[in-house]
Amino acid sequence: MASARIKRNKNNEITGYEIRVSRGYDASGKQITPYSTIWKLPEGWNNWSKKKQDKELEIAKAKFELACQKGEVKTRAEKKAEEAEKEKLTIQQQLEKDSEPTFDEAFELYINKTKSQKKINTIVGIKTTIKRALVHFKNQKLKDITENDCQEYIDFLLDECELAILTVIKHYKTLSAFFNWCVKDKLLEYNPLRGVVKPVDNSGNIKIKTFTIEEIKKIVEYIENEELIWQVATYLLIDSGIRRGELIGMRWCDINLETGRIDIINNTQYAEGYGIYDTNTKSGKSRVVFINDIVIEKLKQWKAFQKEIIEGQGLPSPVYIFTHLDGKRLSPQAPTVFFKDFGEKYGVEDCHPHKFRHTMATLMIQNGADIKTVSEKLGHSNIEITLKLYVHTNEEAQKAANNKFADLIW
Repeated sequence: MASARIKRNKNNEITGYEIRVSRGYDASGKQITPYSTIWKLPEGWNNWSKKKQDKELEIAKAKFELACQKGEVKTRAEKKAEEAEKEKLTIQQQLEKDSEPTFDEAFELYINKTKSQKKINTIVGIKTTIKRALVHFKNQKLKDITENDCQEYIDFLLDECELAILTVIKHYKTLSAFFNWCVKDKLLEYNPLRGVVKPVDNSGNIKIKTFTIEEIKKIVEYIENEELIWQVATYLLIDSGIRRGELIGMRWCDINLETGRIDIINNTQYAEGYGIYDTNTKSGKSRVVFINDIVIEKLKQWKAFQKEIIEGQGLPSPVYIFTHLDGKRLSPQAPTVFFKDFGEKYGVEDCHPHKFRHTMATLMIQNGADIKTVSEKLGHSNIEITLKLYVHTNEEAQKAANNKFADLIW
């Protein structure tokens, strides 16, 4: 049963009742601290009859006793213990949250755990692509990143950075691969990018830039004013269609100066922290290309000159074709720098190494070479890549063939 005792103020006026509910005794016979509450006198109490006052007090006692039975009332000690437990839980949750990795911490973990499974240039590419994301999600807890956050990031790349759609697609794929790894490594429950619509390239076939025949002739004429090493590089790029990295990765043992056969094996890369290094070709496979006599003659001239200068310094015979005259290798970035300056010097617009590759493929197809042969020479992993890049060229060939057909029939 609940009991009640009067509570008075300093003027000895009744202000309410302390209602108590017994909790019994402990094993030693000591009374357990009872549940208690202060019931303040309701408004108009002093105007009530004694009978009504007693009735209201009994109702209050019964309500409090019922609340105690339901477990809705706590003693001060229980409240203190409960508050301490809540505080402990809060601290524990905060510690757990603090221990959760941020986006950049998780990305560093991702790179460290997967770098042994990837090529150096792949790692470098991932790091380069993810740079904007590292800034965008800086210090943000990985688990706090939502689908909306990811959508905002993709929109940011498209609208504010104004990146090309193919570049944004690359960013999307790289970020998604990272999030999928986080799920696999139990850092995330799900990939927050999964609800974001993947950007789509609706631009159709890729538009490429090529040199005209007149520009090629102009380049061949003016390159004679430059160092012999760049004459060789230019002739090779025009004639073979090889990539910049394949050019710099070429060794003397890869080329037969009698037959003009070149085995394209290496693709030279440069990465900060790694320096110059060789990898496989872009398709992962070596291939054979043949060059013409005029290019072979340039190579022979360069080999003799290179050998004379380098060995004349008491240095070993050079392994690579493209070296400085102290025997050290050229950086794969060197051709880009050279042709940029060359183009500005002689008025050749948009002059860069890869443009020679596009030009060779375009001219070969326009002059009757079949797509498969061109694809093999370029080292594409499949013919669809060649078709996508040079379909406009194929259309020109079709138009020419159609005109010939018309002449025959009509």
